[in-house]
Amino acid sequence: MNIQKITWYFKRLSKMPLPEIPWRIKENFKKRIDSKRSFNIPSHINLFNHPAQSVFKLSNLTDDPLSDINPSVKGLNHHLTIANEVLDNRFNAFGNPIAFPSSMVNWSTDPVTGKSWPLTFWGNIDYRNKTLGGVKFVWEYNRLYFLFSLSIAYHVTGEKKYADKIFWLLKSWLKGNPYPTRVNWTSGIEAGVRLANLVWALSFLKEYPFSNDDLKAINTFVWWHAIRLHRYPSLYSSANNHLLAEGFGLFLAGLYFPHLQGADIWFKEGKNILEAEVTRQILPDGGSFEFSTTYLSFVFDFFLLFKRACDTCEVQYDPALDQRLAKSCEFIHTLLDSSGNLPNIGDQDSAVLVDFGMSNMENFTSILNTGAILFDRPEWHTGKPDLKTCLLTGKSYDEQLTTKSKTTSLNSPSPFMERGLGGEVKAIHHHLSALSVIRDEVNGKEIVFTGNAMPLGMPPLCGHGHLDALSFTLSVDGLEIFVDPGTYLYHNSEPWRSYFRSTAAHNTIRINQMDLSPQTGYFMYGKPYRITEHTLETQEDRVIWSAAHDAYAKRKPHASVRRQVTWVPDKQTFTIEDSIHSSEKVLVERFFHFHPECDVVPQDGSIVIQRGGVVIKMGWEGDKEDVEIFKGSKEPLAGWFSPAFNQLMECVTVRFTNNLPIVYIRLTSKYESF
Repeated sequence: MNIQKITWYFKRLSKMPLPEIPWRIKENFKKRIDSKRSFNIPSHINLFNHPAQSVFKLSNLTDDPLSDINPSVKGLNHHLTIANEVLDNRFNAFGNPIAFPSSMVNWSTDPVTGKSWPLTFWGNIDYRNKTLGGVKFVWEYNRLYFLFSLSIAYHVTGEKKYADKIFWLLKSWLKGNPYPTRVNWTSGIEAGVRLANLVWALSFLKEYPFSNDDLKAINTFVWWHAIRLHRYPSLYSSANNHLLAEGFGLFLAGLYFPHLQGADIWFKEGKNILEAEVTRQILPDGGSFEFSTTYLSFVFDFFLLFKRACDTCEVQYDPALDQRLAKSCEFIHTLLDSSGNLPNIGDQDSAVLVDFGMSNMENFTSILNTGAILFDRPEWHTGKPDLKTCLLTGKSYDEQLTTKSKTTSLNSPSPFMERGLGGEVKAIHHHLSALSVIRDEVNGKEIVFTGNAMPLGMPPLCGHGHLDALSFTLSVDGLEIFVDPGTYLYHNSEPWRSYFRSTAAHNTIRINQMDLSPQTGYFMYGKPYRITEHTLETQEDRVIWSAAHDAYAKRKPHASVRRQVTWVPDKQTFTIEDSIHSSEKVLVERFFHFHPECDVVPQDGSIVIQRGGVVIKMGWEGDKEDVEIFKGSKEPLAGWFSPAFNQLMECVTVRFTNNLPIVYIRLTSKYESF
């Protein structure tokens, strides 16, 4: 073991609460025992049990008669395309294609490096091994998202070859991943997601003539996944979205496969986890307790699909679940712009629970469409019907549209402070999620500003947080202008992982070229900063967002940082005023990142930003600053944007250094003087 790994272990140990340490020791001992054991399914368990009742229950998960939907519909066409590719053993992992011969699939092959992960006990595999590649790529196609696409293709076309392929793949997967060996067993979240995709695939197979081998494959697959999830839960500092996936997988195994030994235990354990976690992992104001907006898309679906399964099987659940789902819809509604864009704050790994044919970001519009129907809130409907809402509510595209209120997106019923600025401006302050939203309309153009005073992330690791305190995003007329650059990659991806999490990769302030907190691992930080101020107030002619943190208060030299952003509708101008107080002279940098489709050009002492029909001028007053513009720069690393996991694009980053004049961001026309 090298020094770097030893150092990481010590840092990781320092983040654990005391009760976690003996638990970790016990888990490690358990793995040592399991690595030497022989695992077999008990002979008294009937693996040929036809899950007729279960399949009937499963068929209730999806209400919509898909055969009546035009195949050209975006979501349906997505599934048919994937299904036809999978028939030929062609898969995809974050944009990386991987193909196998017709007779076999190597489920341990990394689609990027082409190398295979070791064929050994899962607990002995170092999935951070840099020589083999980023483990998320092999995990991605092993989530078996395509099973749902195959089942939809079978249901719509009636062609048995699609359903046959489901069982060919299940048998191939079990052969290639005999429990407890191979890298695909190393993470509980992967097992939980696989179970969810199998269950939703089975929901369209009510009429399928299951063979004994098919039944054996289903029961065997479910058995080993439930055994893995029950035996190795994610607890203490690891109890984040991984725990939800594990609980959801256990719940599904117990609910739909009651004939398997242990099903009662799995059902109760999974249900208890989900009911306990909903009030923890969704904050009272509807935000994510991991302080990542895109992980909220992923987390929300665990509770939504749990609710769906409970409702269709007449299982009672804690009413707090509906309350938090509704609050989360309300939260999303306040952040989303008219084009469905939402600030990409914190980590983004493009995760979905079941592949309903939309990306992690696109899922936010579907969440609102579904929420509009489930909670009778038509103002939430986006006006963009989707296949997922069809399947979960039974509402056709036309029926979804009838739920859309004439109320505009600006008239949110969420809690806000309002002072009638032009009759339109809204100031929405999410206290617990620590986001402030200013929404307005200028010359028919929607304005959505989001100020970020979020904590670093979920303590103690803060793993999915970014060093982005006091940053902001701005969308105009449904077009993202000032953006959070995203995430790009996770494991074995330096220097990119460090850059996209860094202070310099966000629209905020950096002192003496130091991050707000040291990055001590791919998903770990040093001591997190505290937000010391976060307010949103309205005055007669303006809205003011103020925020401050103590990230540099205990560094040398000491410095306090405060940002105030003022929106003046009459002048169509945002004013950014940053204050640094320090006993010594410090180097101050301010960064501004623009969407890749923005043209950013210096002009007469200001910077003109244009995207589509939107033109903005950014200017400043006071002492002259050093202003640098980067695009796709490797040294320094700047001017990069990642719209989704494993996607990288050039964008423009503007860096101001040294002095602190007030910065103006003004909506204008191309030829208007500032």
